Amino acid sequence: MLVKSSLIALAVATSAFSRILLVERDGRPFYPRRFGQEQCGGIGGEIGSTCNGAICGVLGGRVPGTLLAGAAECAQQDLADDIIDASKDQDAATAAKMVALAVKLRQCEKNTPPDFTTNPPALRNSVFCQKQPRNQQLVGLNQAQDPANDPDLFFDPVTKATVRKGSQANTSPLGGGGGGGVAPPVVSTTVAAAPAATTTSVAAADDTASCAPPVTVTVTSTPAAATIADTTGTCAPPTTVTVTVDADGTDPKEVSTTAAPAAATSQAAATPAAPSGALDFGSCTNPAVEFGPAFEGRKLSENSFQPQNKNEFPQASALNGQIVLNAICNILNDRCKAPAATVAACKAAVTAVANVVGGAKADQFNAALGITSDFANVPAAPGGGPGSAALASTANFNKCDVPTVEFGIFDGRKENSFAPSGNGFVHGSALNGNIITQFICDRVKSDCNANTVAINDCTAAIAATQGKTGQAFADAFNTAVAQNV
Repeated sequence: MLVKSSLIALAVATSAFSRILLVERDGRPFYPRRFGQEQCGGIGGEIGSTCNGAICGVLGGRVPGTLLAGAAECAQQDLADDIIDASKDQDAATAAKMVALAVKLRQCEKNTPPDFTTNPPALRNSVFCQKQPRNQQLVGLNQAQDPANDPDLFFDPVTKATVRKGSQANTSPLGGGGGGGVAPPVVSTTVAAAPAATTTSVAAADDTASCAPPVTVTVTSTPAAATIADTTGTCAPPTTVTVTVDADGTDPKEVSTTAAPAAATSQAAATPAAPSGALDFGSCTNPAVEFGPAFEGRKLSENSFQPQNKNEFPQASALNGQIVLNAICNILNDRCKAPAATVAACKAAVTAVANVVGGAKADQFNAALGITSDFANVPAAPGGGPGSAALASTANFNKCDVPTVEFGIFDGRKENSFAPSGNGFVHGSALNGNIITQFICDRVKSDCNANTVAINDCTAAIAATQGKTGQAFADAFNTAVAQNV
């Protein structure tokens, strides 16, 4: 009877305790946040499936990171800009869907942690981006805030601390508008893929409506056969595609497509020659693009494109050079206020180099603007800036030593075996030398973050060992792997 009573008492105590127990992380109660709202109903997957995976898949994969509490205040807007930039290389219907999703993403709620220094923990808003977006469709848009948050408290991702409204600029939307509320839905957005005026209109939310209004996106594009020949207004007839989506951005569908009669003139059929000298860039000085490794924390073996002057052209690096080139042309037009002829030449250059890869793509784009570069032969330095032929041809094992293979008695064996040597290459000995060399080259590619020259030399070193045994095997690998150090 005593045992039965004790079990009942334990069960009651456990039940009562479980009602107030909160899951802990790092010794603190974990308060569930609005994950459904913060992820915008799986918008990353929507973006990822909108176009080719090499473009949209990468963009969609970046979505969760921009909505985390520790993400930079402008990360969400920057990604939305990147999506719109990428849409300009797509067909009209796909571009419309991408723009609609970018607009939706910009207004998604961002995660913020409660302030555990108060009791009960205070719910905080996310701070606002303090720079203008690159694309007109995003002007005036901000992320939504949880209505349950304290309207006077914000989480600063830089200091990881609470800041009060008005204590710093980013506690209010850019331009001093009201903050802390849900951003109004976008009613109409027009995207011009050809050189034409781009407009955005944003209507205030109707507080009395039971449903949010739909979002209509109209994309006007010039037929692919037509090219920019002049800036006097003689252009090929546009094709208009209208797409209507729900206010939450789900299931965008093409509603109508209207093509004007194809009455292209002789002026519109000719592609202008690349300018012989530098063009007039308005208030900006250097719209050149550079190509090289390790931009913005990328791997040493990963080459990408970025503007040389990010103060004037604040566009993130991209593996797809078209994203960067399109952004440069847009900034020339919108921010630099360059002449129409310069903007037209820039856009024509983007089209001309669409199928060019690597450093040659950057060189040909720059040449069209009257700027000389040679990234095809001499990539930029790691992270950006002037490179050199010596730097480009030198093996850099970065976080690791130059690896070597040793042959001898190791790990208490009685027979000779192979073992790696050098910082960053910890592995037991092996009778089969191929096990050791493959391990070394795998590490060179991953943890060492080596450059392409080092990776290629390591691969060549494995080939050099074929048909060799013992010390000759080790010597062949060691000579080949260090050939460009």
